[in-house]
Amino acid sequence: MNLRISNSDQKSGRPDVRPDGQSGAPRARQPADRKDRSARWDHVLTLLSTTKRLSVSEVAAELGISESTVRRDFMEMERAQLARRTHGGIIAIDVAYSLATVPRTTDEGSAQRERVAGRAASLVEPGQIIGFNGGRTTTSTARRAVARPDIDSRDGTPGLTVVCAALNIATEAVLRPSVRTVVLGGVAEPYSFELTGPLATATMRDLWLDTMFVGTVGLDIHAGLTCNSDAEAGVTRIMIGHSRRVVGLATADKVGHRALAGICPVSVLTDLIIAGPVPDDLRAHLEETSVRLHEV
Repeated sequence: MNLRISNSDQKSGRPDVRPDGQSGAPRARQPADRKDRSARWDHVLTLLSTTKRLSVSEVAAELGISESTVRRDFMEMERAQLARRTHGGIIAIDVAYSLATVPRTTDEGSAQRERVAGRAASLVEPGQIIGFNGGRTTTSTARRAVARPDIDSRDGTPGLTVVCAALNIATEAVLRPSVRTVVLGGVAEPYSFELTGPLATATMRDLWLDTMFVGTVGLDIHAGLTCNSDAEAGVTRIMIGHSRRVVGLATADKVGHRALAGICPVSVLTDLIIAGPVPDDLRAHLEETSVRLHEV
């Protein structure tokens, strides 16, 4: 169908109309700063799938938008669990997960954590039921424990049973055929990967452990072992209460520090493994409360 436009229409400033109903003039390309959010996100996620990490400044330059807009987009993308924010940018979810599971041994703190993990894993005996709360030291301990060559299933009996309060620790164990992996139910926390809530506590109330390995954010004589989440602390307390042996794991930087939520008093521990100097008052407190100290 042909549409004819009168001279009066042209004089009035109305645009030419093509047979498909669209303007005869080519549509002007929208500037980058007018792209809608969906288009921006698609572009960013496409880049992220290749580069795995992006900075605020490079995305702002790429799209020709302000850095404040990029930061807002990054915050919303993290809330949607499409990416994980870092200082000055974002990383892909798979990279964020790797950062939580892959051991890092580039500084003294990391080296101390690995020494603690090595000693803790040596306490595990084949056939035991062991538990872990979340954290880098407990993750390293679990990784070492399930990889021990003497952990082997026989006659259908697991070489080791691992009860996991954190999803990333479960991935360390589930790949080992000789290890039975038990994962608590509940809500997974986005940064620690720990499982919390009524489902987690209800599941744990029916389970019993030989040894519980407890990672901590802070270790204080008066406050005991502490972490940053009361929900995580609640699940860990039940695991501690259902274990014959409770092994605390700490590096020197945790000593004297108090975090938000109390996990348990120091006296609840049967063993404490520490890398780095042990203050005299803590050493005396451990002797008074009959907690075995392992210095590594």
